[in-house]
Amino acid sequence: MHISEHRRKQLKLIEWIRLGSFIGFLGFFILILVGIDNLLLSFVLALVINYLLGPIVNSLERAGVHRLFSTVLVFSLGGIFVGFGITAIVPFLSSQFSNLQEQFPTYIGGVSRLITQLELKIQDLTGVSYQTDFGLEAESVLLGWTKSLFTDLPGIVSQLGTTLLLSPFFAFFLIKDGRLFAKNFLSIVPNHIFELTLNMYYQINDQMGQFVRARLLEALIVALAVWVGLYAINFPFAGLLSLFAGVTNLIPYVGPLFGAIPAIIIALINDSSTFTLVMLCVVYGTAQLIDIFFIIPLVVAKLVNLHPITVVVAMIVGAQLLGILGMIISIPVASVLKVTITSVYQHLVEFRA
Repeated sequence: MHISEHRRKQLKLIEWIRLGSFIGFLGFFILILVGIDNLLLSFVLALVINYLLGPIVNSLERAGVHRLFSTVLVFSLGGIFVGFGITAIVPFLSSQFSNLQEQFPTYIGGVSRLITQLELKIQDLTGVSYQTDFGLEAESVLLGWTKSLFTDLPGIVSQLGTTLLLSPFFAFFLIKDGRLFAKNFLSIVPNHIFELTLNMYYQINDQMGQFVRARLLEALIVALAVWVGLYAINFPFAGLLSLFAGVTNLIPYVGPLFGAIPAIIIALINDSSTFTLVMLCVVYGTAQLIDIFFIIPLVVAKLVNLHPITVVVAMIVGAQLLGILGMIISIPVASVLKVTITSVYQHLVEFRA
């Protein structure tokens, strides 16, 4: 059918308007997430909840249960489960945290002593004498940092509480109305890139869901393995240290090393026996062997096919922009960028062909 030149120009203008709206919406959304305090973290946690509970809601809906009822039911059961978990775990961790807070000055003094001993050994080996007492300097810095930390702790807990309250709220509507959000979002995509954008959306959504579930399962298993090992050797603060090990395990490559450092420092400060130090290495080493040889090959492998150099660069950029949170989300973001670039490239190749 013949289309007039005027009509063709109108259609082209509409396409440009839709493209501009699409880019503007994305930019505005990203600016809001990054610009408002704690909103980015709330949204990331909401996505995690969405990827955990969304598949259950989808299964119930396919079985004939209304989506709103499915969402309310799953969130209610999830809330009960989390409530029981908090009731069981938080008092245990809170008790250990209180003990750690009381003993913190002692541990800081121990760190200062370790640094001083290391300094003396270096002087004996090199014959070079240092005018600065690095042990005392470190103790002063650590005491100041600790005082600031515990002073700011109520504010940090308050901000974290706000984040934890917003996350389930966002997640509820993501699960309930996620398809509607996606439909409205895709409605402003220009026709000539609609199919490309739709394929990218489904590919990224599916890959991120699998990745998030796999990584959280990995962190949970590592934390449990470390807790069992530390509890077996009667090591102090087993709960806090295992929780720390699980969280840091989310950081690729360097995370397991970060997770083991506090336990090693505590053992050295307490003048633990060589046997205890060896057992610590066995505990953390066993947890990593389980991770490397069982969890990663069976659960995580091939979900995000990224080159190690790409992973390292993504981690560095993430750390510079968003700190620890940036390091944790760097791999999913890099994966999304890879899917986007690959899909756009293939689309351009097919278009030119």
